Amino acid sequence: MRKEFGKFEGNLTLTDELVLFGMCTGNITVVSGGILHLFGMCTGNIEINTGGTVVLDGMCTGNVLNSGGTLEIKGVVKGTLQKSAGTTNVHEKAIIG
Repeated sequence: MRKEFGKFEGNLTLTDELVLFGMCTGNITVVSGGILHLFGMCTGNIEINTGGTVVLDGMCTGNVLNSGGTLEIKGVVKGTLQKSAGTTNVHEKAIIG
C-alpha cells in the first residue's frame, strides 16, 4: 500500500491501494480493487463503487456516496452521506453533516 503526504490537484480515481495523509482538491472515486485510507482531507466528493473500500479517518468537505463498496467512517463528512448499496459503518464519534 503506497503512502502519500502531498496534495493532489483535481479529481482522483483509485484502482490501487493508497493511504493519503495529504489533500485531494477534487473528487475521489474508488473503483473495484481500489482501497483508500484517508487520514487527510478531500475537498470534493468521495464515491465508492462496487468492489472499492474507503476508511475515512480524516475529513471530506463534500458528500460521500457508497454505490456498492465498503465504507467505514471514523472522521468527518461535512456534506451528506448517501448509501445506495454496499456496506457502510459509521463509528459513534464520527461527524456527519
